[in-house]
Amino acid sequence: MKPRGLVLLALTVLLCCRMAQPGVLRRLIRQKPGFCPEFSLECPFTFLPRCWRDASCSGVRKCCYYNCQQRCMEPWWTLD
Repeated sequence: MKPRGLVLLALTVLLCCRMAQPGVLRRLIRQKPGFCPEFSLECPFTFLPRCWRDASCSGVRKCCYYNCQQRCMEPWWTLD
């Protein structure tokens, strides 16, 4: 089979799987409860992220932008 045919076949299979189980991706990107701490200072640059989404943080910690970097932090439970 030609490489173009394999790519088309793989794409078709992936789309069929996505349509058959629509909640799979939502479970992977589900956010944890709570709010990220506020950070109001301007950053002259941004450091490389230490996390990409809440699921990459352990326990109840959330992936938040704080101190010029995405990092795992303890969430705020209220905005007061």
